[in-house]
Amino acid sequence: MSAILLASTRTSAGKTTIGLGLGLLAQEGGKNVGYFKPLADRIVARGRLLYDRDAELFRGALDLREELDRLSLVHDYATLVQDRRGREEGEDLKEQLLERFAELAQGKELMLVEGPRNHSYGSFLNLAAGELAAALEVPVLLVANGDLGVVVDKALAAASYMQAQGAHLRGVVINGVPPAELEEMERVAKPALEGRGLAVLGIVPRAEELALLTPRMVAETLSARVLAGEDGLNKRIENTLVGAMTVDQALKGLRRYRNVALITGGDRTDMQLAAFEATVVVCLVLTGGIYPDPMVLSKADELEIPVLLVPEDTYTTAQRVEAAEPLIKPEEEGKLELVRELAREHLPLGELLPG
Repeated sequence: MSAILLASTRTSAGKTTIGLGLGLLAQEGGKNVGYFKPLADRIVARGRLLYDRDAELFRGALDLREELDRLSLVHDYATLVQDRRGREEGEDLKEQLLERFAELAQGKELMLVEGPRNHSYGSFLNLAAGELAAALEVPVLLVANGDLGVVVDKALAAASYMQAQGAHLRGVVINGVPPAELEEMERVAKPALEGRGLAVLGIVPRAEELALLTPRMVAETLSARVLAGEDGLNKRIENTLVGAMTVDQALKGLRRYRNVALITGGDRTDMQLAAFEATVVVCLVLTGGIYPDPMVLSKADELEIPVLLVPEDTYTTAQRVEAAEPLIKPEEEGKLELVRELAREHLPLGELLPG
């Protein structure tokens, strides 16, 4: 059996997408693939069941049979940090970690182990990426993203940090690179990293279909009520704007953008109707829990523009939308195929997953 641990230089670098691409390719090649994310950090709570959203994705996409909650070891990290039991708990976790890994690896030819949201998260429980890799004795694939300086600096810092914890690094994948910057990453970042002993095993271009939010994702993130325009829930959102000014000012601003999610008060009927005229709005997020005028809902249905209602104020809602991450769902076959093709074209499977 071979195994690899996916780590990232920072949150949202794309390690889940890279790991999924490797898993789909390996499975396509006939390997029985398993998955383990020891420290759940994208928690979903359904009744008494706690599990990680990434585990849900891998379980569905790779058709795994293990129960969702078994794919992670710790689901209450924040609680353990707050009540200061972390170090005591962490001392007892290594044996559990090894036992769970052995359980999930039974019958598998490849194990994908996903580290936490960045290379240092989980240190309080000795579950940071480098500590996990050292304990499980599996090599690390580091995923980095950002502009040129961020990629190089953060990749070198993360590599040094994890190596100090006893981890072995197989190399780095630079992910989500805008097409205009691909040549620069190849010409500058790759030799800079390899000159410091960190092999660059792939440079993966940005895929807009995976990087953009949809009204459906925003609704799920905000736990919003969808009042109208359900047929437009899968449209792409490229920009998020707050409509807290006059209608004339809003229209001038809106027309400089495209595919806008407009956040405004539920009582701003003038702003909501003006948004329809702008033709660039693909989603309305109404705040304050104020139900809109029926005329707005009728027009939204006609134009297939989702209207989402949330109880929070406009400022809080805007912050939450800005922090929302595009997520892949196991039933989104088109996105899974895109992930597979990106991996096939830009990642050397033989070097990443030998054996």
